[in-house]
Amino acid sequence: MVRIKDIAEKCGVSTASVSYVIHGRTDKVSPAVREKIEKEIASSGYVSNQSAMSLVSRSSGLIGVAVANGQDKKNILSDPYFGAFFAYLESEFRKNDKYILIILNQKSDEILKDAMRWNLDGLILCNHHKDVMVDISSQYLKPVVTIDASFVYEYNKLVQIFVDDYNGGYITGKFLASAGHRNVAMIDDTDYEADRHRWRGFRKAFEDAGIPIDEKSHFIIDIQKEEMTEGLNRMYPLMLEKTAIFCVSDFYALQVINFLQSKGVRVPEDISVSGYDNINYSTICTPKITTVSQDIEKKAKYAVDSMLRMIEGKEVEHNIKMPVELVIRESTRAL
Repeated sequence: MVRIKDIAEKCGVSTASVSYVIHGRTDKVSPAVREKIEKEIASSGYVSNQSAMSLVSRSSGLIGVAVANGQDKKNILSDPYFGAFFAYLESEFRKNDKYILIILNQKSDEILKDAMRWNLDGLILCNHHKDVMVDISSQYLKPVVTIDASFVYEYNKLVQIFVDDYNGGYITGKFLASAGHRNVAMIDDTDYEADRHRWRGFRKAFEDAGIPIDEKSHFIIDIQKEEMTEGLNRMYPLMLEKTAIFCVSDFYALQVINFLQSKGVRVPEDISVSGYDNINYSTICTPKITTVSQDIEKKAKYAVDSMLRMIEGKEVEHNIKMPVELVIRESTRAL
């Protein structure tokens, strides 16, 4: 294993100079010396010892990504949206010599214990309810970024990044109403007040078109209490009364389409189905899914940039709302 001492001897400089370059304190050495050291590091294959660096810098280089996992009924890591989001996060943090630690715990006290145990440099909270996010951010003194939590909570160590879910629901409803659909429903996995933005927008679009729809058309499959297939079988008679179904995610839309087709129901000839997120799978299934597109990669970049800026003590934008757009494909049709 190549040591800092070996690089110093090869370059004819002190170990302190090599350490300065490795730790990014390049103002401590001349440009010529820095260039010589960087070339030697690259050619020698030197790999820094993260544990040793953590002791010196008091930074673990780890960012916790805490995700609510839905307990026994849903493995969040099987959701393509989160798979893509985690991949983008890891790639962006790695460019900045930081790495992610995924935490699947549900409770705020467990997340805080993990944050202290690993000496995390910051936390990214995904898929948690408002009370958990507020509880953690009020106790945790290091930077916190929340994903997809569209509530306003002012705290100088907290950044909220979310998409315009109300508009995503609205543009979906407006499209389906303009296509002649009157009997519609939305399939969701939560009825929590803070998570109803997509449903509110969807419902408002139909109301604006003079087509009232009520809460009975908001189909809830609580994945903490029942399997997806159990919920779909329970709702199947109600689904047959509808001409279009809006799903809270593409992952759900894929399952709904597969379920309907297994029952001999054609999509979109018998029932139109639309989704949300525009994941890669939405373009390789049959039929291709009409969906609301959000930029998952850009969301990850916002999260990484915000986290790094807070760690460095720089100014940040505390509430970032990202736009969405409707992508029309084969899974929906006009009546």
